[in-house]
Amino acid sequence: MARRRKRLPKDPIELLITDLSHDGRGIARHNDKVVFVQNALPGETVMAQLNRRTRHFDEAVAQSIDNPSADRVEPACQFYDRCNGCTMMHVSDDRQIDFKFNTLKSNFEKMAELQPDQWLPHLSDRHWHYRRRARLSVKWVPGKDKVLVGFREKNGRFVADMDDCLVLEKPLADLIKPLQELIIQMTIRTHIPQVECALSDQQPALIMRHMRPLPDEDMTLLEVFAEKHNIQLFLQSKGPDTVTPIRSDYPSLSFALPQQNLRYEFLPNDFIQVNQAMNEKMIDRVLSVMDLNSESSVLDLFCGLGNFTLPIARHCEQVTGVEGDSSLVERARHNADLNKLNHVEFYTADLTKDHSQSEWFKQDFSHVLIDPPRSGAWDILPLIAETSAKTLVYVSCHPASLARDSQRLVHDLGFSLQSAGVMDMFPHTSHVESMAVFSRSSG
Repeated sequence: MARRRKRLPKDPIELLITDLSHDGRGIARHNDKVVFVQNALPGETVMAQLNRRTRHFDEAVAQSIDNPSADRVEPACQFYDRCNGCTMMHVSDDRQIDFKFNTLKSNFEKMAELQPDQWLPHLSDRHWHYRRRARLSVKWVPGKDKVLVGFREKNGRFVADMDDCLVLEKPLADLIKPLQELIIQMTIRTHIPQVECALSDQQPALIMRHMRPLPDEDMTLLEVFAEKHNIQLFLQSKGPDTVTPIRSDYPSLSFALPQQNLRYEFLPNDFIQVNQAMNEKMIDRVLSVMDLNSESSVLDLFCGLGNFTLPIARHCEQVTGVEGDSSLVERARHNADLNKLNHVEFYTADLTKDHSQSEWFKQDFSHVLIDPPRSGAWDILPLIAETSAKTLVYVSCHPASLARDSQRLVHDLGFSLQSAGVMDMFPHTSHVESMAVFSRSSG
């Protein structure tokens, strides 16, 4: 017989918040059980409504706060209570970056039993209208005869009812309401689940996912919309390889790195760093900690379309970029040619496999840079240790995988942790972007 689910109490419960979780929720205890509380900060006493129970923990939402923390601020966004695009807008900017630093520090201490010789200064930039890429959900609500376009709701599967966004770059935020007005006119409005958006230096680009073929009248609506709002509009009927522009004469999407005198061209569904200003600062820091010279030879793993590879090439003798996505490698080669960099080589390779006999590995490297996905770089670490590189820079989007990999690099593979720090790539969220610098006396 299935276990009967316990009913949630109807009345709020009083909780004392003692800490913050990795995702920015307050942590309390009730009846000897951990409770994760949305919109609550350490030191606060809150009245919270339980909304989920599991065997090991409960979840709740703070409804009233008796003693607001000095770190609490009034969220600037009118949709913050329901939209899950941001989770820490009720926390002051300084406390947000401190929280991210403490998350990184705690992961190093608890998972890797490590501390760097030096903590790097926090890296941050503007906190509003910073996102140049996003995937927005779409839902037609028949009862309201309204189309919702936005991020998902907090703790739910529904689309947040919003018509603006304070973290999307302004040209993208300004398209939310027009998109709602467009899609409700379309005959297949019930079969459009999402719109992916990206911003180049010239104009926005949108990818509309559609689950049914588009009739002529809908195509006409899209063409008029794209022309009116000066956007590049793409359609996606199935997987990523079905992304197609509605016009064949669109100019290339691109963005510049002025300090490095570089320009990148990209496709609307390519991975590019979400926060352009922070990306520029992150690249500057990478170049600073690598301390390159005209004789340096660098291996850039998980290189994407060359975000780090090309700036590095401005400062050393040779760079080799390796990436698992062949289409991104094509773009990286194109961007190297575009910027007249002839001492850069790119290879496609699955970096979870052994590449000790691969052509690109048979070179001498003085430095290695890695920027892996959230899962980290565990499989490739022994190969990195086989290079002659004395410096390894690890750019991470997940502090737990960074800490796990750091433990192996230091305790098993002969590296030492020289420095580490956090970068506020996603303000108002609990996302922790970080960088760690490793060295060794010999390869």
